Amino acid sequence: MFLSYEYRLYPLRSQLCTINRFLDELTYLWNHALAERRDAWEKRGERVTYLDQQARLKAWRAHDSLGLGEVPYDVSRDALQRLDLGFRAFFRRVKAKEKRPGYPRFRRETTSFSFVPVADPWIAGSKRTWRLKIPRVGGVPARRHRVPPVGALKGATVFRDGTEWYVSLQYEILNPDPPEIGPSRSPVGVDLGLTHLAVLSTGEAVEAPRFFRLGERKLAREQRRLSRKNRGSHRYRKQRARVARCHTRICRQRKWMAHQLSHDWTARFDLIAFEDLSIPSMMGESRLSKSISDAGWGMLRQMCKYKEALRSGRYVEVPAEGTTQTCSRCGGMADPPLRLPDRTYRCPCGYEADRDVNAARNILERGFHEVRRNTAELKRVDGTPPSARRGRRAYQRKRAPTNNLAGSNQVWRPAAGQPGPGPLDVTLNRMASRGRTRTMTPGSLYKEQSGKRRLRFASCSRRRPRGLNEHRYLCRLGP
Repeated sequence: MFLSYEYRLYPLRSQLCTINRFLDELTYLWNHALAERRDAWEKRGERVTYLDQQARLKAWRAHDSLGLGEVPYDVSRDALQRLDLGFRAFFRRVKAKEKRPGYPRFRRETTSFSFVPVADPWIAGSKRTWRLKIPRVGGVPARRHRVPPVGALKGATVFRDGTEWYVSLQYEILNPDPPEIGPSRSPVGVDLGLTHLAVLSTGEAVEAPRFFRLGERKLAREQRRLSRKNRGSHRYRKQRARVARCHTRICRQRKWMAHQLSHDWTARFDLIAFEDLSIPSMMGESRLSKSISDAGWGMLRQMCKYKEALRSGRYVEVPAEGTTQTCSRCGGMADPPLRLPDRTYRCPCGYEADRDVNAARNILERGFHEVRRNTAELKRVDGTPPSARRGRRAYQRKRAPTNNLAGSNQVWRPAAGQPGPGPLDVTLNRMASRGRTRTMTPGSLYKEQSGKRRLRFASCSRRRPRGLNEHRYLCRLGP
């Protein structure tokens, strides 16, 4: 299991200049790599991959030895990996036919960079002071407000939040124990809303804090002052920092509230059931989008999920359809259906309760059903991620699934109407006849060498993007 710990950094003036120079060079590298991918497809119809650009990264660094060459190699490589992830997300959204695929854009600035520490980066100083060692930057003063967990350090990300600097350290810890088999001792269902941030099946209600609404007046005043400043001037930059601090304060208040609620719930309950709400679709075309964004539903669910996993509890999400209109006692539907002004649920069976409490109890009952169903199918519902495979690269391309015939002695053959067997099919048939294979797939084969089975990818199909038209950008880096 992976955990991220954030610490505040206080870089010196010389260190701050070095970090800003790194970010400027990473911006040039991002724009150059993006322009290369776009021009290669538009002009020559070729697809440039991450591995192609990584192979040319050494030549780019040698060409710009005083610029990009001063940046650590793993930091530069991480920028190319981020660009590749952006293209993968773009193609996935195009395939899903979403309205806004989100083609990667040219950057004006970069606010973060990542690196892989070789050893423990913490340096202890006098009077309980700490420094964090960053490659080619040195020991940066840091506020270590809590002790890091016991585990292997897998990565570090230095980023800027407004005018403040932070570092996020990713640790790999031992996976927590799985949940106990049997009924839950203290379950709860949570119904999210806007009037009340959350209503529990126990009858408790949490008022919505509305942090953005409370700070909206001051934020509007600071933004009006910003609009009167000349863009690019010294006063404009100072006022822009004030606006950023207003946004940061609102974000921290919302995050603090989510931490308090999630800590309290995971300490009291061993099963938490939430509604599986699609928050982006609810915010797309709604007059309540500002209130939904201010509530922070997604952050609250995410924190409850990983904290419940650390305590060996269960976290489930159930379908939200009909939770408000269904009676939690008899299971009947409300007739006539409840409208938004109706705050009390009354059923012909005699059951009467607040509509949000009734919905929370329905969510809890569906959570019980989800746990029973997944337990019968031998599936884990505790939310813990699978154990990490050791000896793998930190970044590896995902391959498309193949028609796996594992566990059988069948040999893959083309269906009727498809072309005849090719060289790969002949190889598979020969190896199957000699009993040298365990798994037969059209895209991969197992071959025994020196007592070990090694996986060979014999074929890989890729689709080329279509219609990638973006504005042009000239970069200073050479070919």
